[in-house]
Amino acid sequence: MGNLDKLNIDYSTLGDLLSIWAGKSKGGARVVTMKPDCTSFYGEDGQKCVGIYWFDAGRILLPVLELDDMTEVSKYPELLVEYCRESDNLTFGNRDESANCVEMWPGLSAHTNESGVANRFTLENASATLLPHFRNPIDKNDIAGVNTSGEELAN
Repeated sequence: MGNLDKLNIDYSTLGDLLSIWAGKSKGGARVVTMKPDCTSFYGEDGQKCVGIYWFDAGRILLPVLELDDMTEVSKYPELLVEYCRESDNLTFGNRDESANCVEMWPGLSAHTNESGVANRFTLENASATLLPHFRNPIDKNDIAGVNTSGEELAN
């Protein structure tokens, strides 16, 4: 699986939230909300995408990854989800035009518009990377427990 095992991935059933961060980072200097219910975070330079929050991720992706069933995806016309079982690559995000593809971390790429804002992502080894998280959610990692600087909030 290469460096994908070093991605910081959490999944919580609360909000059906998938969180993917490149490296050890868990915060961003610039936050951009994408459609549908997806937020991307950018590093200190404000240019390179370092993380993603995606709501409704399990409900939409589990049927795709386990059964190649795109029924849930068709309910969201603004959503782009493409999964290739042969290569185990998953591309997800919105349908806006992409001008570039930038590697966030080995095995995870951000497709960006002309302004450099990520509008979709491609994850290699998607089922091997995501299914263990969907099957064993970490509900204690609620989005309310982390602020955008990556520091844990006091309970």
